[in-house]
Amino acid sequence: MSLRRLKILRFLMILTAGLVLCRDLWIGTDQTYAVSAGRQTAKVTELPHARGNFFDRKGRLLTGYTREWYALCIPGDASYATLFPYVSYAKQVELYENRNASGPFLVPVEQDLTAQGIPTYESTRRYLPLPIAVHLLGYLNGEGQGVSGLEYAYDDILAASSDEAVVSCITSAQGRLLDGEAPTVTVQNRGTGEGVQLTLDADIQRLCEGVAGLSMPRGCIIVMDTQSGEVLACVSMPEYDPEDVSKSIRADDTSLINRAFSAFSAGSVFKVVLAAAAYENGLDWFTHECAGSVEVAGQVYRCAQGRAHGEVNLRGALEQSCNCYFVELGQVLGGSAVLQEAEKFGFGEACAVAPGLKSSAGLLPDGAALDNLGQLALFSFGQGNLSATPLQITAMMNTIASGGSYRPPCFVYGVVDEALRLVIPLQVPEAQRVCREDTAQVLRDMLRSVVEEGIGQDARPREGTAGGKTGTAQTGQFDSNGEELLNYWFSGFYPAEEPRYTITVLQDGVLEPETSSAEVFAHIADALHVWEQGGAAEAGGPAAKRS
Repeated sequence: MSLRRLKILRFLMILTAGLVLCRDLWIGTDQTYAVSAGRQTAKVTELPHARGNFFDRKGRLLTGYTREWYALCIPGDASYATLFPYVSYAKQVELYENRNASGPFLVPVEQDLTAQGIPTYESTRRYLPLPIAVHLLGYLNGEGQGVSGLEYAYDDILAASSDEAVVSCITSAQGRLLDGEAPTVTVQNRGTGEGVQLTLDADIQRLCEGVAGLSMPRGCIIVMDTQSGEVLACVSMPEYDPEDVSKSIRADDTSLINRAFSAFSAGSVFKVVLAAAAYENGLDWFTHECAGSVEVAGQVYRCAQGRAHGEVNLRGALEQSCNCYFVELGQVLGGSAVLQEAEKFGFGEACAVAPGLKSSAGLLPDGAALDNLGQLALFSFGQGNLSATPLQITAMMNTIASGGSYRPPCFVYGVVDEALRLVIPLQVPEAQRVCREDTAQVLRDMLRSVVEEGIGQDARPREGTAGGKTGTAQTGQFDSNGEELLNYWFSGFYPAEEPRYTITVLQDGVLEPETSSAEVFAHIADALHVWEQGGAAEAGGPAAKRS
């Protein structure tokens, strides 16, 4: 190769290298390329958004919001040091661990830090302004999703209620904001503005929670509108803090259990079913000479404390809660008739509360089990292979109070829009005739006698009259001293002449309550009377606003 050709080749190589270097310099300084590259590393962070609310039957808020601030932390920026004093201890740890993250991220802070040069955005956090009905409403997890109760059942609808906004940042490969590129907030999805309206009355719920807090540390209370089957109050004790669920988990105190939806041994409140079966099968005349005990299939069954009641008819047996009478009545009726009557009253069937949320079905023996006369004897006074929820007991008593028609318990009117117009009503099954109206009338009168003449006199209110039935059920559970824990029930209606409220009180798993369940019932009836006399607003609900 000649010297001339070598010079030409070297010149071409130098020229090519120069062109490559010039292009690199041009690309590095051209803003179009810089922005294009920046868009390849766009970071999007979702802002927490408001959750749909729950309303009571009169449109009053049961939930609300508190304002929160979220600051944007930019890796490698001075914002880390600025933010540190304004976040909680738990978030300080998170802030430290993410100080070298691949892009900006949001962290909750105690105040607006815009003046300190930190991009800060206002958002909201769900809270209960006056926590009531916490077991029914349920609670949220750390991501704001419903995990129990109605929060869980309506999670999709409540989560879509408000706008979904995101913070967008254009960053370098190191995760820092590009020069001249400020974070922007955009709305990705518009919210529906929908919430859920319940049949609860906030006033009645609060008064029941007040009574429970003073007189029954463990148990539940349900108040139902007699004519509609709508639940006006639903209390479970002990309560829990929906803002600190972990505290209840650590305590292991059963406070997260919604007792209204859980099954318990029923005891003598179940005798109302036997009484209805007697009338429906023409055995209202049946009498029994109670000697304090009765033997069936080689097993002895006793009345409370072995007390002999003498000759009793159905009214007297209800008034004194005579086990022996109902054991014999069950034998005469037969297992098939008693089981059929129990099923008509809703026992053995779960109650649908909301989409995806049901109460326990409890336990109901099958026909084959009741062919065993001993099992039938136990079943006839509410023991044996039988358990029921307070909701089922309330629906049973409400059937008698309302004239013989079973009304499925109703907790929810449905989904409402921002104007509280009902847009997605909850479908509730129609009432079903269980017993004749005249049968229900006679049984109401008998249950009134239980309160006025029988063992339920603790349930007598100061004003007006009431009817109902006591119940004490064995549980098979024992304390450290070997004494059996019992369930104490009272379920009834008020006032007796024209019932407006059906009320069930349960105190479960205790040796003996300080205040009887019948007396708790009386306190609630008295409180309802005072509330009505104080000019309580007419029953609400969305009827006037249905679209």
